Order: sequence, then structure tokens, then C-alpha cells
Amino acid sequence: MEQLKGLPLGRQIVLGAGVLLLIDSFLDWQQISILGSSVGNTAWHGFLGIVMCLALVALLVWTAARAFGVELPVNVPDGITSLGLSALILVFAFLKAVTDDFVHWPAWAGVILAAGIGYGAWLVFQASGESLPNMSTTTGGGGSGQATPPEAPPSEPQQPADV
Repeated sequence: MEQLKGLPLGRQIVLGAGVLLLIDSFLDWQQISILGSSVGNTAWHGFLGIVMCLALVALLVWTAARAFGVELPVNVPDGITSLGLSALILVFAFLKAVTDDFVHWPAWAGVILAAGIGYGAWLVFQASGESLPNMSTTTGGGGSGQATPPEAPPSEPQQPADV
């Protein structure tokens, strides 16, 4: 427990809101009541829900591994990974809530929790010191997408060498 209290605020928010969203994902996000009985589907129902829940599990495992000092690949950036997974969770939770029929209150609670995860992941990203990849492109045909600086003009005109 002391190890969890010693975590940065961003990781605490991601873990706390993430566990709550995981619990919420097993409640009925869709529900219909007919003649006094209710039938519903959890967040794990349908493509949007499955992607959201799998991204949530991946983010929770990633964050818990970082929190407890598990050796992770060095070449995978922590902040961008957390931010990307949280964005995926938020987008898919929102899409699931607005596109499904018979949406029930746990769906909206899930969207709020996903937004909390996004905020915590943003704090993790800021603390990591990483930056978002540069998405600028050069004009012209193809290339690597990185602008090359223009060549500097020569300082003096070149004189032909004596023969």
C-alpha cells in the first residue's frame, strides 16, 4: 500500500479511475426493462466495448508494472504509451455510449471515468518529459517527412585553381 501512495499523482489517477472503470465495465451499459424484468449488456459487448476494455486492461497492466518496478522495454516510451491507450479508451467509451441503443447510466459513468484516466495519463506524459511526435510534412514528392535545412551560400566566390 505504501508503494501505491508513493506513486506520482498521474499514475494514482490512472490506476484508481482504471480499476473503477474495469468494475463499471461489468455493469449493464445497455439495459431495457419489460414487464418488470431487465435485460442488459455489459461494456464487453460489441466491437467498441471489447476494444475499450482490452485497451483498459493493457493500460492497467502497463501502469501497474511501471509502479511496481517491473522491467519493461526501454525503447517503448512510457508517457506516449499511457497517453495513447487512454485516448483510445476515452474515444471508444464515448462512441459506445452515444451509438448504442438503450444506454444505461453505467455507460455515462464509464465515459467520466475514461476522461479521468485521460487526465491522469496526461499528467504521466507531462512528467515523463517526452514530446508528441512531429507530424509536419515537407512539400514535394515523398521523402522522410522531415524538413531539411537549406544549404548556406558560399561565403566567397570560388576562384579556379592555377594549373
